[in-house]
Amino acid sequence: MNKFYIIAPIVLLGVFVFFYRGALQDMAVRDAEKARLAQIEQKKEDARRQEVEEKAAADARRRQEEREAADRAKEEKRVREYEEGMRLLTEEANRYAAEADKNAKDAAELEIQLLELRNLRDKTNREAFELAKQVELAKVERRNAELEIQRMVDMVGQRVGSSSFAAMPPPPAPARK
Repeated sequence: MNKFYIIAPIVLLGVFVFFYRGALQDMAVRDAEKARLAQIEQKKEDARRQEVEEKAAADARRRQEEREAADRAKEEKRVREYEEGMRLLTEEANRYAAEADKNAKDAAELEIQLLELRNLRDKTNREAFELAKQVELAKVERRNAELEIQRMVDMVGQRVGSSSFAAMPPPPAPARK
């Protein structure tokens, strides 16, 4: 019986090794087939992923181009609005400058007229003053002339009164009877 303890495990080990090697070969074949199928599946997955990535990249490029086009349109609109605003501001500034020049010219003309009118007023005031002065001088000369006449009349009256020619002859003596 002791032999069987050694032989049986050896025989069983040999059977096991025989089947094990066959199973290893089958497993190797199956692993190779799985690897081949996995490789094929990986290639399909890679191709599908590549296709999806290409579609995604194309879609991303398209969206990027749309964004860039929208940004360019916004930028062009902003530039146009800025240029239009600047043009309007320039026109308005030119219009105000022209109006300011016109107003300055009008103001200068009005200043000249005002100066002429002031000069005319001063001249008229001087003439009025001179005429008033002449009138007053004429009044003074008239009073002086009247006073001179009164003085002459008094002087003549005193001389005539003191002369014998001006004295009345005495009344005739009453007739004697």
